[in-house]
Amino acid sequence: MNLNATILGQAVSFILFVWLCMKYIWPPIIFAIEKRQKTIEKSLISLKKAEEEFLIIQKKMNQTIQDSKEKASFIVNEANKQKSMILENAKNIAVEESKKIFLKNQLEIDIKIMQARKNLHKEIVDLSISMAEKIIKANIQKDQNKDLIKKLIVSLSQIKN
Repeated sequence: MNLNATILGQAVSFILFVWLCMKYIWPPIIFAIEKRQKTIEKSLISLKKAEEEFLIIQKKMNQTIQDSKEKASFIVNEANKQKSMILENAKNIAVEESKKIFLKNQLEIDIKIMQARKNLHKEIVDLSISMAEKIIKANIQKDQNKDLIKKLIVSLSQIKN
């Protein structure tokens, strides 16, 4: 066999093989690769946009959380202030009511003391009159001290009223 003819035959079959590959096999492979590259490129672009949107949304979320925390803190502070005001008002009302109750009770006590004094005074006067009458009846003679008895009765009756 001739080495040149074999090499020439192999070269021709190789060229024919390369031409067939470039004509029928290579374009679909290149098309698939390009299509895949475009898909990957679009995916990367989408990913970058998604990352940017994620960062923006995350910043908005953090800002919203911060605003919510501030609003909640403000609401809690306002509620505490209202609680303090309500407690202070209730305390003041309770103090006023206790003063009113104390004054009412003190007035009732004073009235009862006055009534007790009047009753005691009346009893003392009644006892004094009865004692004086008994003493006078026992020690008086009818005509001798009639003027004295009248004066005593008049003075005792004035004390009684």
